[in-house]
Amino acid sequence: MPKLSGEISAQFAVRSGFTRLIHKYHASPLKIAKTFRYENETCLDGAAPMDQLGVYMMDCSPGLMAGDHYEINVRLEEGARVFLTNQSFTKVHPAAENQGSTQHQILRLESDALLEYMPEPLMLYKDANLFAETEAHLSRGSTLIFSDVLCPGRTQRGEIFHYTRYVNRMKVWYEGELIFYQNQRVEPGTMELSSPGCWEGETHMGNLFIFSDRLGPRHLEVIVDELSQLEGQTIRVGASLTYKYGLVVNVMGRHAWELQDVLTKAWHQIRRSLFDLTPLLVNK
Repeated sequence: MPKLSGEISAQFAVRSGFTRLIHKYHASPLKIAKTFRYENETCLDGAAPMDQLGVYMMDCSPGLMAGDHYEINVRLEEGARVFLTNQSFTKVHPAAENQGSTQHQILRLESDALLEYMPEPLMLYKDANLFAETEAHLSRGSTLIFSDVLCPGRTQRGEIFHYTRYVNRMKVWYEGELIFYQNQRVEPGTMELSSPGCWEGETHMGNLFIFSDRLGPRHLEVIVDELSQLEGQTIRVGASLTYKYGLVVNVMGRHAWELQDVLTKAWHQIRRSLFDLTPLLVNK
């Protein structure tokens, strides 16, 4: 395991009817910058607003440097509801073959907890080498909504797929059962990314992962209906149910903001269909 260079640990619980941050620890350059409270309005007339705590994470450094290892641990106790994000792109700097950067995230949701984790895009600089892994442990009635957007480099400087390697693993457990496993590996120097069935003419990729035992085929139908209304041919998008209790939206395009716009529309739609909640508007 690489030497730890940045860490966040946070635990949330319901106290006196409100979700609160009951424990936090952070080690520079990572920190919890602030928390703020939402009163989510529902789509149902007469329903009481649903309390939710918003949390901002911050990286005080220029980003992940060669040899850096970030560790992020988030735990939601029963019934806690949290929206989690960060303040800016995660930037990964150049690294030698044997000095890559790593990031490990562990998300634990107890029964009836809701975590909406919507970080800003990941930016891989020229010669960047990143191994990222996310583990999610869900309990009965809990819901995880998680997005990621991958950029090919600083495109305005001509950095398009000039990074060395990107490995991204995601594992999701429900009540101790492994229900989802993704293992993605991209090495632009050895792969023909412009080939049919690969990136072709696209440069950016994004995903929205939804895991909940409430999910069913009707939730996929409303997502597909929403995405089918998108105009233009500048993006490619698809959605499907996973093996168990999961739904994934995939989108590819040439600009991070385009992907974020599509994933936000899908996110807002799933909030309506799963929880009868109006869109969560986040200012940055």
